[in-house]
Amino acid sequence: MTRTDTQCPMFPTFDLSIAIVSYNTKEVLLDCLRSVHAHTTAIAYEVIVVDNDSRDGTLAVLKDAYPAMRVIENSDNRGFAKAVNQALAVSRGRHILLLNSDTIIRDQALATMVAYLDDQPDVGAVSCKQWTEDGHLNQTCFPFPSIRDHLFYSALFQRIAPSMQAATAATQAVDCMQSQDVDWANGACLMVRRSLLQELGGLDEGFFMYFEDADLCRRLRLQGYRVHHLAEVEIVHLIGRSSGRDRDRLQLVWEFSRIHYIEKHFSPVKRRLMKGWIAAGTGWRLMQSMKCASVEQRRRRIQGCLTTIRRLWRGPQSSEQALVYSSGGQG
Repeated sequence: MTRTDTQCPMFPTFDLSIAIVSYNTKEVLLDCLRSVHAHTTAIAYEVIVVDNDSRDGTLAVLKDAYPAMRVIENSDNRGFAKAVNQALAVSRGRHILLLNSDTIIRDQALATMVAYLDDQPDVGAVSCKQWTEDGHLNQTCFPFPSIRDHLFYSALFQRIAPSMQAATAATQAVDCMQSQDVDWANGACLMVRRSLLQELGGLDEGFFMYFEDADLCRRLRLQGYRVHHLAEVEIVHLIGRSSGRDRDRLQLVWEFSRIHYIEKHFSPVKRRLMKGWIAAGTGWRLMQSMKCASVEQRRRRIQGCLTTIRRLWRGPQSSEQALVYSSGGQG
């Protein structure tokens, strides 16, 4: 069900369409919307909220607080990529912003990002600096995932060589305090030219959540567009508030997306190598799961490890993925 937005009837189109995916994030979503309205006064924009079957009263609160806002109400949790594509299909802005519901906009941040895209026709997407709630800088820009990243950032490698993992992380870090072109930036606050995103077919819905932003930026770069990090623009990101708290389920969703990214972008040799490494790491986690004091937690973690191994060797199975994603976060 979709309700039509009449927020700016005098504008046939908007400078910006803001796509926010929500899944049981009522309180932070309201804070996010308040910040958008308070700090986005220099451009014409629309907000499209896609709700993934929230059970916390999100829809009722939205209807009461923002009766004219466009809201797409899903009857199930469709994940982040599919929900963003739903917003893209009805959007009317020149640019579209992927915005997490657990973000707080500051000081005309979105107008500055729009102006940058308008001024730089060879830039396909622009990101911004993100601070955590307690004032720490959030790492939001990265090199494209490589075989080295997948090896060195794994739990198994951390167990084998923690000092080497830390050194590798330090050398691979992108300085988010500096404005610069980057390989990819996370989708918590990522502005993209709407026409370009439409040409690319939207986000890859093979990613329920995680890695869809890296995949998008990779596709933009392959089309010859730059991805730029705009450090002078700042927002607050209350990390983890929008994705839920079921860590075991989120780990499984992350693994499925990681495998999909590897299958899509790595060479056959690297795919085989990485799948073997993921299987080894999953086997190590399986052994660690035996130590869980809680019987229920032990059962869930063992089941998650076995599901990951099945996904590695059998490929995506629709029924299995539906089970994994049924309680996953939105993004």
